[in-house]
Amino acid sequence: MSQLKLFRPPDDATHGNLDESPPRIYSISAFRIPARGGNQQSTAARARVIHANRTCPACGRTTVVPLEFCDAARNRNLMPVPGTATLAGFSCHGCGAEWSLDGAVSDG
Repeated sequence: MSQLKLFRPPDDATHGNLDESPPRIYSISAFRIPARGGNQQSTAARARVIHANRTCPACGRTTVVPLEFCDAARNRNLMPVPGTATLAGFSCHGCGAEWSLDGAVSDG
């Protein structure tokens, strides 16, 4: 792994009068943002939860959409990567019912 080396001479130093202190070395990896948090689900577990909640328990329709937190990983254009956000629950577009992952139905 490469390392970024930064050196800034003191403001009061002339070109020939620099003290010989070693430059500070910063690792690029210290500034990187991790792509996934430790509390996010695996892809297979997420697919199982979405498949298990594909129909509305209140009306039986298949107009269910997952509700997600805003913690999705971002790509290089700062757009959220689909499927990386944490699931919060589900919502039915047909009847307006919403339920969390534990399966409790509430009318919205």
